[in-house]
Amino acid sequence: MSAAREEKQKQVAELAEKLERAQAVILVDFRGLTVLQSSELRNRLRPHGVEFKVVKNTLARRAAQQVGLEGVDQVFEGPTAMAFAYHDPVAPARELTRFNRETGMPQIKGGILGGRFVDVDEVNRLATMPSRDELIGKVVGGFAAPLYGLAAVTSGLLRNLVYVVDAVRRAKENAA
Repeated sequence: MSAAREEKQKQVAELAEKLERAQAVILVDFRGLTVLQSSELRNRLRPHGVEFKVVKNTLARRAAQQVGLEGVDQVFEGPTAMAFAYHDPVAPARELTRFNRETGMPQIKGGILGGRFVDVDEVNRLATMPSRDELIGKVVGGFAAPLYGLAAVTSGLLRNLVYVVDAVRRAKENAA
């Protein structure tokens, strides 16, 4: 087996591993991006734990087949880059959509979410969802609100009990 072929098989295996590990993958056409814009986009994605990688379409197709993804072949046409989200599936969709609004590039081709292909409309809907941290905050806030209410009611009852006991004490002192 030639060294070039072994290298390609290694790249396919690496892509397949990333596809399996990622919570979401956003596929984009990076045509027209300057080196400076590409660096800026990578810098925006990096803090969210997102890896942005330019891929060869034939290798990406093979990796997708290897992990059992269907319906992605039509996306691997023209220059393709993939944004792999390992922590927050909303982050790459949000950042790529925001960057597209600002610069007109890159064009989103679709994505992979939950092991299935999603179209551009679904990626755009994903971009408008709250982030994982925001959702966790809302859930914690939802749990905490009743507890704060319970604490307020309980402290009010205790305060009223203290007032009653104090009034009884004063009444007994005045009677004596």
